Amino acid sequence: MNQSGSVTIFAVIVTYEPDEVLLSQLLLALAPQVSGGIIVNNSNSLSLSDAYLQHVGFSVQHLNSNVGVAAALNAGFNWARAQDAGFVITFDQDSEPAPDMVSRLLSAYILQMEAGHKVGAVGPQQIDRRSGGIAPFIAPIVGRRRRILPQDGQALEVDHLITSGCLMPLQAWLSTGPFLDSLFIDYVDIEWSLRMRSKGWHLYGVGGASLKHSIGDDIKHWGVRQVAWHSPLRHYYLFRNGVHLQTLPYIPLMWKLSDALQLSKKLVFFTFVGRPRIAHLKAMLLGIKHGFKKRLGPAQTPD
Repeated sequence: MNQSGSVTIFAVIVTYEPDEVLLSQLLLALAPQVSGGIIVNNSNSLSLSDAYLQHVGFSVQHLNSNVGVAAALNAGFNWARAQDAGFVITFDQDSEPAPDMVSRLLSAYILQMEAGHKVGAVGPQQIDRRSGGIAPFIAPIVGRRRRILPQDGQALEVDHLITSGCLMPLQAWLSTGPFLDSLFIDYVDIEWSLRMRSKGWHLYGVGGASLKHSIGDDIKHWGVRQVAWHSPLRHYYLFRNGVHLQTLPYIPLMWKLSDALQLSKKLVFFTFVGRPRIAHLKAMLLGIKHGFKKRLGPAQTPD
């Protein structure tokens, strides 16, 4: 089944009350490309049959409560480690890889390694499944934030990679350490990417390796731009965790300045444009407060 030959690549899919039609599409698309995988389910509801899961080469670990994306990812990596995985590739529940995505990522990884680079992870181009738009990567931040789009077959070094479609050697996860459980959701992949880079690993975005993925809770048009739309709760996590990253010593200063500017823009924008406006503003301000106070984990109520 594995198109990657003798290389062992195991997939980790994190779910929370998933749309099982989309999840099945993901499993069917992944099955020919990986050695096997696990669904780490952050809820109790998953009705896919054991026979079907065995057919596609996946198992399920039910966490029975929502422990967050980071903790679920760590559970999946520990499972992959027990399988003697060489590589792990991670996914959100609503993603769908192109038939050659994994092989393209692996080829890019090998080429960069042969060029003498210490490769921590490679990731695909994200295609929003609602709008069809291709999300750019962010170049390593040394000044003004730059968006980049690699050409087909080209691998460009990037600031961070999002969870879905991210392929990495298991050794990179062991060396960097587990994802921060306390973040729960949002900035989990960014913090881990930056921590990995602080240890000398390099991350690459790969042109032509494509993944359909839902970016944000919704997409809205604002002039000529498309804006990822989030609920007030997600804005709480975004601002809380973004502020928390400002306090971490291994995050580069230029990155902190750039992200502080981005958060400031979002605060102004969603204060005036978010609906309901007051709910978004309160969520963002509470997130900022809890970020500075290091009140992390699942969302908490005000003091």
